[in-house]
Amino acid sequence: MWSIVLLICSLPVSGALSAEKKVNGIVGRAITINCSYDKQYQQNMKYWCHGWTNQCTYVVRTDDPEGQRGRMSFKDNKARGVFIVTMENLHREDAGWYSCGIARPGLDLRFALTLQVSYESVSVPVISFSSSLNTPCSMSASCVSDQGSLPIRYTWYEQYSAKNSKVSDTNKLDLHCQSFTRHNHKYHCTASNTQGMKSSETVYVSVIHSSDGICSYVAQIHNSRFEFDCEVSPTISPTTSTIATTTSTTFSRPASVSKSYIIYSVIRWVLFAVLVICAVSVTIFTRKSKTLDEADGHNNTKMGK
Repeated sequence: MWSIVLLICSLPVSGALSAEKKVNGIVGRAITINCSYDKQYQQNMKYWCHGWTNQCTYVVRTDDPEGQRGRMSFKDNKARGVFIVTMENLHREDAGWYSCGIARPGLDLRFALTLQVSYESVSVPVISFSSSLNTPCSMSASCVSDQGSLPIRYTWYEQYSAKNSKVSDTNKLDLHCQSFTRHNHKYHCTASNTQGMKSSETVYVSVIHSSDGICSYVAQIHNSRFEFDCEVSPTISPTTSTIATTTSTTFSRPASVSKSYIIYSVIRWVLFAVLVICAVSVTIFTRKSKTLDEADGHNNTKMGK
């Protein structure tokens, strides 16, 4: 019966105003509905209302300040002949009948549709990296699940000796080079809501160098590799390189930091070589001096006889 009434109400606007008859939304997420209209109604006031009869309740309209009211926003694209309704932070109670409407003398044009709002499990969280703004000489690993009902809870764990130790209750994990206690670390995050939980891929961290004010390590996920370098001076603020990504298994250090590291390494090895040469020279000189002394002593003994 209701379907017949709805069909009758929709007949007069056929071709003049249209939209999808059924739309699906997820709790906590946003949804966008496009209502297309004939361009002869470009200048008419448009609206989005809750219900499908002539007594439907206005939710948002084009003459609202900035086209927004609460969690609802409205944008009329007159050039395309479509007005766009966005509903933010959907609640389960938002489900029901709605109408796209155009005001005109006599009866308004109206197109009714149904909105269903449901819960959804989280998707597998995706890992990304960025420089940390809060802590010098560190970078952040972010964990984000693009799908699923909100709110979503994130937790980071470190895997060690077949155990998972919780290290963060947010979707971000700050990696501090100087705080690594081992050369190799493994991390993963979980995303969960009322419908379930899923884990991210493992983040592998390997410390390359961490001494003498220079720190570098590699973070790797799947076939992508990220290298991070940091140089700390006692009198100069810490400087960090820019994080870069590659889908190959090799990656070149940023030039600015790598050049300093290479110069430091060369000077260190040159000094070591000089010390070795000096030690060898002293040893040879000492042995020659000893040999000469013995020879002089032997000659003096012969002369005495």
